[in-house]
Amino acid sequence: MTEQVTKKTGKRSGTDARQVKSRHALRSAMLTLLERKPLDEITIRDIAAESDVGYTTFFRHYPSKADLLNDIAADEIRNLVDLSMAGANSTDMRAGSLVLCAYVQQHRALWSTLLTGGAAGVMREEFLRISREVAAEHGEWGGWVPRELGTILAVTTIVEIIAWWLSQPEDAGFSSARVADMIYHLAIAPTLPGSGPARA
Repeated sequence: MTEQVTKKTGKRSGTDARQVKSRHALRSAMLTLLERKPLDEITIRDIAAESDVGYTTFFRHYPSKADLLNDIAADEIRNLVDLSMAGANSTDMRAGSLVLCAYVQQHRALWSTLLTGGAAGVMREEFLRISREVAAEHGEWGGWVPRELGTILAVTTIVEIIAWWLSQPEDAGFSSARVADMIYHLAIAPTLPGSGPARA
């Protein structure tokens, strides 16, 4: 059995096929349970039963339910940011907002838990960290504000808009397309080239 320590967390992540299978089962179980009930009502025994993984085996992978949720959150954010960047292009940045909102709508229960539940603070920090990494990988920055500040402003605004959206009743009339417009006009457009004040 092979194990390696990740640089970011210092946690051991098994590369053994059984370990990978168990971790995947635990993550899938947590996502399934989140669709049924609030996070604070989900126990580790629930997760173990849903995943068909032994109760003690859970602790070989995650010290707590919160660690499992954080692991899922990091992957979800990376998926969301990558999808948004892939959906955007230099002539239509709104397209990335549409992809982002469609994804959140499709996984609404999970994102409601991540952004409005007990993991909200960690979620926001992780969202910003990953967004900085992805932004740095996507070449030249043409915005009128420095890249670092532009990323902070955009991500903070995007997260708050999504959190607000998810706190509204689903029948309130805020479609993913409408929210995408809010994100584009409030978070993205203000940092684009040509949007800032004239330079002397």
